[in-house]
Amino acid sequence: MNALRKSLLTVLASVAGFSLLVSIADAATKRVSCSSSKTLNSAIAKLKPGDTLLVSGTCNENAVVPANVNNVVIDGQGQTTIDGGSEGATLTIRGIDVWVQNLTVTGGQTGIQIHRSSSATVDNVIVNGVSGTGIAVRGSSTARIVNSTIQNSGNNGVSVTENSNARIGFLTNNDTTVSPNTIMGNTGRGITVTESSNATIIGNNVSNNGNDGILVNAVSHADIASNTIDGNTGHGINFGRNSGVNLGTDSGSGIFDTPNSTTANNGGFGLRCFINSYADGRLGTLNGASGQTDFGSGCINSTIP
Repeated sequence: MNALRKSLLTVLASVAGFSLLVSIADAATKRVSCSSSKTLNSAIAKLKPGDTLLVSGTCNENAVVPANVNNVVIDGQGQTTIDGGSEGATLTIRGIDVWVQNLTVTGGQTGIQIHRSSSATVDNVIVNGVSGTGIAVRGSSTARIVNSTIQNSGNNGVSVTENSNARIGFLTNNDTTVSPNTIMGNTGRGITVTESSNATIIGNNVSNNGNDGILVNAVSHADIASNTIDGNTGHGINFGRNSGVNLGTDSGSGIFDTPNSTTANNGGFGLRCFINSYADGRLGTLNGASGQTDFGSGCINSTIP
């Protein structure tokens, strides 16, 4: 029996190894032109792990990366627009380890939606003029957003909610230079982190949004360093309801250490706390028309100049 079991395990291991090699060998670069009869959705549905899909043209559809499409790259090559029209999300990601890059997203009620425990990297993408939120990370999902522009959304620029996590402006904790995003001109807030979510927000330009630059709320946490937070109608950084923010570190000059800066004052305070929350780190030049800080009931101010 033991000999038979060992033999069976050996065969299964060999088959598994062979399957992995076949999977790697099958990885391919594929192409779709949205100007032809093919659609982006049909091309995405055929992707296998390791594949890269090169897209061109204007894709007038609400595209979905389904849960069974994992470890793929969707590359617009700087010559692709996905237009979701007036309904739904323009691009929905439900797979794991999906990399979206070099394209423009417009239309739709949400530009890019990453949800249902999915994970994605958004790199060098322009999200412009959607009616709701530019990029929404929700439902226990994970995202990295780098080198992108999120602007002119009808609601928030970037929203991280429902126990989700995001890195905004860098890829790994070993990075020594930022991969900055520009998050500006959105009708709502630049970035929101809410509902037991976490974000690390490093080296971005968060400016001229119609409410706060950054909101951290409802048992959430954010590390916020090396950003320019300018000219937002509300507060520069607003946080509360059992939440916390670390504004870089008390010393050091690395991208995760350096305080945030303001050149054009935000409309409210530079840093505002409400209801049982805390802030730590350096204030830098973060400021607002009403003053640099406002700490309300139950708030702990551990910041230094």
